[in-house]
Amino acid sequence: MNSLAGYVATICVAIIVAYLSQFLLPRIKIRYWLPSNFLYTVPANAAVNPGQPGQPAAPQLPPPQAAGQPAPPAPFLIQTNALTIQNFGRKAAQWVEIVHRRRPDFFQLYPSLNYTEITTPSGEHIIRIESLAHKESVTLQLLSYVRQPELLYIRSEAGHASQMPWMVVRKFPKWVYAAIQLLILVGAGFSAYWLIRIAIYLFKELHAP
Repeated sequence: MNSLAGYVATICVAIIVAYLSQFLLPRIKIRYWLPSNFLYTVPANAAVNPGQPGQPAAPQLPPPQAAGQPAPPAPFLIQTNALTIQNFGRKAAQWVEIVHRRRPDFFQLYPSLNYTEITTPSGEHIIRIESLAHKESVTLQLLSYVRQPELLYIRSEAGHASQMPWMVVRKFPKWVYAAIQLLILVGAGFSAYWLIRIAIYLFKELHAP
């Protein structure tokens, strides 16, 4: 009977260890966020009337138009977007794909990485980054003057990446972060101490004669 219980316990422990080991193996974890997005309205006469050196051109009121004369040129729009991708996993990601519905008007990677471009038969545009190492990040800078970029998804060999919420926060001195980590360690040690004391007390109560 004891040998049977030992076999069962061994099998259960092996299953638990095999299940937990999948969380300990190096994995790919791709996240992305959109740090900036801005729409510029550029006056049509900005290049014609640049103003004084170092100063922006002053806005000009359109002169009255006589009948039959063409209307003054309308201002044009330029949009800039930034898309940052980072591998938070411990395993390098090969061929990370950024998929847009149509090819962006102009784009550039910073820092520069090896990449290729693919256009699918249905018109989607794919930027394939060769690799992203552990904790490595890259920013895709986009400039749009004809059509706005429409991101569909980002994926790697581990599957689709998820968008990460972010916000600008104040950066404190290093000693503040060190103090916070010390308090966390003290609190974890204090909690572990009392959990062990409670477990010992319950064990003695359950096995008391």
